[in-house]
Amino acid sequence: MPGDREKPRAIVGPGGAFAFAGLLATIALGTRASDYHAPGFGTALPAGGLAVLWLLVRGARVLSWDSGLLLVLVFGLNLALGSEPEVAAALAVAVLVQSLLAVVLLRRWCPGLWGCGGDRPLDRPRVLARLGATLLLSSAVGAVLATIAWTALTHEDLDLGGLLWFGRNACSAFIVVTFGLLVGERLTGEPPRPRLLSNASWAELFATAVFTAGMYALAFSFDELPLAFPLLAATVWVGLRFSTLLSAAHSFVAGVATIFLTMAGIGPFAAVDRADLGYLLAEFYVATICITGLGLSTGRDEREALAAELRRTKEEADYQASVRQAVIGSMNEGLFVVDDAGEVLLHNAAAAEIFGVSEAEMTRELLAARSDRWADGTPMRDEDRPSSRALAGETPREVEILVRTGDQPDRVVAVSAIPLPRDGLRGRARALVLFRDTTLDHARREELAAFAGVVAHDLRNPLAAIDGWTEMIADELDAGSLDDELAREFVSRVRSSARRMRELIRDLLAHATSSARDLEVSRVEVGALVAEVAAARHAEDKIFCGPVPPVLADPVLVRQVLDNLVGNALKYVAPGVEPRIAVCGAAGALGFVTVRVIDNGIGIPADERELIFDEFHRAHYRDYEGSGLGLSIVRRIVTRHDGTIVALPNPDGPGSVFEFTLPAYDG
Repeated sequence: MPGDREKPRAIVGPGGAFAFAGLLATIALGTRASDYHAPGFGTALPAGGLAVLWLLVRGARVLSWDSGLLLVLVFGLNLALGSEPEVAAALAVAVLVQSLLAVVLLRRWCPGLWGCGGDRPLDRPRVLARLGATLLLSSAVGAVLATIAWTALTHEDLDLGGLLWFGRNACSAFIVVTFGLLVGERLTGEPPRPRLLSNASWAELFATAVFTAGMYALAFSFDELPLAFPLLAATVWVGLRFSTLLSAAHSFVAGVATIFLTMAGIGPFAAVDRADLGYLLAEFYVATICITGLGLSTGRDEREALAAELRRTKEEADYQASVRQAVIGSMNEGLFVVDDAGEVLLHNAAAAEIFGVSEAEMTRELLAARSDRWADGTPMRDEDRPSSRALAGETPREVEILVRTGDQPDRVVAVSAIPLPRDGLRGRARALVLFRDTTLDHARREELAAFAGVVAHDLRNPLAAIDGWTEMIADELDAGSLDDELAREFVSRVRSSARRMRELIRDLLAHATSSARDLEVSRVEVGALVAEVAAARHAEDKIFCGPVPPVLADPVLVRQVLDNLVGNALKYVAPGVEPRIAVCGAAGALGFVTVRVIDNGIGIPADERELIFDEFHRAHYRDYEGSGLGLSIVRRIVTRHDGTIVALPNPDGPGSVFEFTLPAYDG
């Protein structure tokens, strides 16, 4: 058979087979109906159910020594009950086929059930239905085989014998197999185990037991009155309030008591005119209460399992929602979800901050009004918006737009939009929009583009000069007319152009590293750095430094600031004027030191005192060489130290005053 292709797992050892055999023999011989004329068809209550339970927990296959032992045992019991040998053998085969059919079908239809190949208890109505169908079908097959064998071998009419066989085995299977499987799972299951009383208490269990005993005492005390119906009340009570195991135990005890009392001639089922009909009614009553109780308890188990799963799912969903909200809320990038109806379904705080709105003002209309231009300032059509494109099924990436917030400077924002699954309930398209503030990146790219253009232009001039002078040298050499004086002139011009390129490259490197280098701050004595710069430029007699409070700054970068300012002061002087430079400082407000570099140079036009700090801007480009990067480097370094720098006219005569601030050292 398909169910026996793999050897089932044995739950009890070989000794368990002999224990089952002894118990089955004892019950079969002790509960036979002595007044029934067909041996083997008497009311041996749990014998059929014990055979099925035996083969299940032993993991028996169709061909196994357990099957052989069962066949021999039933044959001997039928002989002991008065059957002829050939009839005893036929009935033994019917019992074996009935038991094996039940085992094979249970392993196929209920593979997850404990004892049938799995480890789950009987806790769902659909599993109970499959188990019940299996037991009814196998009992019916056994009854048909036994009836055919008896009629063929004895040529006698069985009357209700076939129904008695079916009722006895179905009743036995219901109360014994279900109770046995539930007890086995309870004893071998891994902790923690479900509470035996379910949601009830021990007091309620005691009350239920008293109520059941009272109802059965009442029903079986009056043979003439049909008082069997109150017995169902106890079954319903147990099924609704207690665990499935207790419900099965209740049905087992009630069923055994019902059969024994009926066989003793006590109770409503024994009051009928025919004893065999009374047995049959008692058996079907026992099957009814078993199915009713187990149906109620497994239904409750399934509802409780579904409720527990629902609670677990809700807790998991709540946790995931809290994690998602925490992640979204902690993002520096803005995020919102919109649908094609214009509703903002979700957004984070960063989105509101970037657009300069409050949480309650996050509407698509307001967002559209504040982001209706591209990064270069040109208008944007509504259908070209990243969100509109995503709602149409596209996936735009890193599209730069301009966000205007009114009371704050405009921002450049990089937007990516992703289509989301369609809202099936309302039939709406949805899109996730992610955006990050790239204002600084955009400004740096534009600055870099301008920077590259100026660099290319400024490097081209000395290169062109070098190329021109070397070409003239080559022409003179070819003509053989290059004298020493002309050669010296040409070489001097080439060296001058090369020096200009070297200085430009040096300033470019200083400009690039002034913002990229990490600050390493410490106590800095400005006077000592001024002395170093003066010595390096051989201008000790031209530079004077007064007292300056110590500052907390990067000494390398501060030296670069002083070197640029002092170098400009030495260079930008009128012809014939001896440079004079003074450096002084004083403690200022808010924990800063103000440093002044005062020169007697040519000065700076009033309208260019701010422009000179821009890259490549030179106020006196016609008369003096330079890269136009020195003061840009100075401002960048000072700004990185949270300071400021301004250019002022010299109040004591010609020249300029460069005044900058650095954090004071508070040692």
